[in-house]
Formats: sequence, C-alpha cells, structure tokens
Amino acid sequence: MQDHHSFRVGVSVEAARLARERAEIADATYRSVIAEAIAVMRAEGLSDRRIAAELDVSKSSIRAMAIGPEVDDESAAGQVEVLRFGVWVDVAGMSGQHFIIEDDQLVSHERMARHGIDVELLRSAGLADTAAREYLQVTTGQRILVYSQERWKGRPDETTEDGWDRRGRYLIERCPGLEDGRCAGSHTSLPLGEIGLRDGDDLFGNGWPGRRPTAHQVWKLLTAAIEETYEIFDPSFPELERRRRPGTTPRYQARPGNGVPVTDSRRR
Repeated sequence: MQDHHSFRVGVSVEAARLARERAEIADATYRSVIAEAIAVMRAEGLSDRRIAAELDVSKSSIRAMAIGPEVDDESAAGQVEVLRFGVWVDVAGMSGQHFIIEDDQLVSHERMARHGIDVELLRSAGLADTAAREYLQVTTGQRILVYSQERWKGRPDETTEDGWDRRGRYLIERCPGLEDGRCAGSHTSLPLGEIGLRDGDDLFGNGWPGRRPTAHQVWKLLTAAIEETYEIFDPSFPELERRRRPGTTPRYQARPGNGVPVTDSRRR
C-alpha cells in the first residue's frame, strides 16, 4: 500500500539531524567555556586539584578539559562563538554592578585626551605613555578611569643623571558620563581605601624615599583591586582576562572583614 504520509519520515529525519547538530554545538560550547574557565582560574593561581574541586570534575580530566575544541565547520563555529559569548555575558553580569572594560589598548595620554584632562607634562617631554584603563557601568554610563600624568620614568629633572626624576603617581577617578574632550571637570577622585589599598600604593618609580614598584606593577595592583571590589570581568575577551592577571603581587589586597583568601574564586 502506498504511503501518503512519507513527508513525516523526512521531517523526523531532519528533526533528528538538527537536534544532533545543536547538541554538538552545545557540547563544543561547553568544552570551549570550561577550557577558558580553567585557564582563568590557573592565572588566578589555583592548582589543578583546586580547579577540579571548584568545577566538580576529576583532577585527572583537567588537562584534557583545558584544551578547547576545534570546530571545522564555519557556520557551526559561528554558532559556538555566539553561545559561548552569551554564557560569559550572562555570568559576568550576575553581580548586578556590571562594569565592563572599554578600549583597553589606550594609554594614559589617550585616556586624558578623551576626557579633556589637562596635560601636566610639557609637550617636549613626550606624552604620558603609561598603561591606563577605563571601566564602563553599562546601565548608568558612569566610568572609573585609571591613568597617570607621568611617563614610566616620571617627569624631566635636569638635576639627575638621566634627566628624569623616576617618580610617578597613578590617579583613579570617577566620571559620571563621557562627554568627548570635556567631561574632566565633573570627575571626582576615588579613594584608595575604597578598593582596599593604602596611601602610597599609587606611587611608582625608584626616585621616592624608599624604592617603589614600577609603573606597570602599580597599574596592575590598582586595576586588580578595582576589579575585585566591583567584580569586573570582561566577557568579550576571556583570553585577555588571563593575560591581565599575572604579575601583580599580591593581585588583590584583602579588605577588612571580607575573610576571603587572595586565591579563593568562590564567593562567601
């Protein structure tokens, strides 16, 4: 007898194929996210044993899980990327503060120009080439700006052998909202104590009484403290999150009363 409903077979086959395809995409997304999560936690200083406990997996599987999947099909790779990004965005926003890092390639003098901050260095001395960072609160548009008026070697000083005073300071400011080139007048200073640091932790260079860390070390200390305080994680570039962490000792200053060890990734 002729089957007048053969299209149902075709629909069933296609549904099974699509379900399998989506399951493969979901599996690749999981493997991609967990590999990135392992890398971020390793950069935070956690051992593989501790990571396995945090992720509720066996320690023996961590090495294999730390390798992300290879997706050959371009269309499937695109779907994996969208889903992977969505996972990081959803989780990164759970704190409710939801700051993101914006235009991380800009250095101090570029940040200053963007906000209309007056330059203190003479043009002949060069531009403030120190690392800078800007955090955007995506709901309110408020910003936190980290920059320095000095170069990595400080300011010109004719009395020294190399012509530089080897002293600098980082500044942390709140901006209520970016207005290109003219919002500096509305900036306010963010006290170091608010992010768990002490007076003097913003100073860099060996020209001070008592040797200080380098400009880059101080920048890392300040940005790590800000990111810990406001729970800032950039979901767009987890590979940059891994690169940002190493090199600061300690990465996070323990804040009074929080009782959280510096390598603890689990919120109490």
